[in-house]
Amino acid sequence: MQTYPVKFKAIPVARIWGGNRLKSWFQADEDGPIGEYWVLSGHPYGISVVENGLLTGMSLLQLVEQFPEEYLGDSPQPRFPLLIKFLEANQDLSVQVHPDDAYAHVTEGDFGKTEAWYVLDCPREGAVIRGHRFRSPVEFEQAVNTGSLVQGLSYHPISPGDFINIPAKTLHALLSGTLVVEVQQTSDITYRVYDWNRIDPKSGKPRQLHLNKAIAVLDFPDKTETVVNDSGQSSVFVNEPGIRLERRITNPYFTMDWLQVDTGWDWQLGHQGNPDVFVCIDGKGRLVWPGGEILLARGDTVLLPAHLVDCRVEAENRLIGLRIFY
Repeated sequence: MQTYPVKFKAIPVARIWGGNRLKSWFQADEDGPIGEYWVLSGHPYGISVVENGLLTGMSLLQLVEQFPEEYLGDSPQPRFPLLIKFLEANQDLSVQVHPDDAYAHVTEGDFGKTEAWYVLDCPREGAVIRGHRFRSPVEFEQAVNTGSLVQGLSYHPISPGDFINIPAKTLHALLSGTLVVEVQQTSDITYRVYDWNRIDPKSGKPRQLHLNKAIAVLDFPDKTETVVNDSGQSSVFVNEPGIRLERRITNPYFTMDWLQVDTGWDWQLGHQGNPDVFVCIDGKGRLVWPGGEILLARGDTVLLPAHLVDCRVEAENRLIGLRIFY
């Protein structure tokens, strides 16, 4: 069978901190708040399913097993190594940290979690938590036990269009009113250290914390600022009439480019070796290749097979998207 760019149906995930703003983007009719929409996932907690062409109904797991050279390539994991989500924080998320690969392999039998955010929307004076100012594990634990943890967290202002790199071992949290696209390693290991004294309405109890594991993976003093700033610099690759392409995040696990294609213009995607991912953020257009096309609107996520280099994004009206690869 000839491989081609595949589009996936979003998987809504209910979260205590979620909301309703993104439901119309993904035609979600679930009751209650939705916090995450998994738009590309090979994780066993939610596996993406193709919704276009001859491969309709095939899972991402089946795709990479049947066509490993095209839909997996040189992957650092035996499964598809990236998980891409849209997140809606209607409330503050818990303050949390994810382990790196070394700790996760030994302790959890899984991969660690480095992630990055693209800010879709946020309050006028929006911020995220990224990093801490505690000098030792003892000082950190004392702050948790005395209820003064928040005073030692690092808050960073954000605006729509910002990119934020969150390496493994970084203490972090999205705050209320923030919408982001999250790109992460395929992993779902989270160590929660503070949850704003929130009560889970289903259990009637506070959610579980993971203080000992968090302390084991955090750095004291924190090294977040150096790591984040060094890996989050923007490079403008193309700036010409109709096209702007910027490289915004590069880390050991994935690269994120920001692409704007003006009305009536087009841009080529795809490259040799590994698959490409395109996430439509705004506008409308088409993804066109020999033998087919896909209509694109905000929220749509497409996986391009490796070696398909004759594939173009055509903008019906100004189209903004993320190009992601590993």
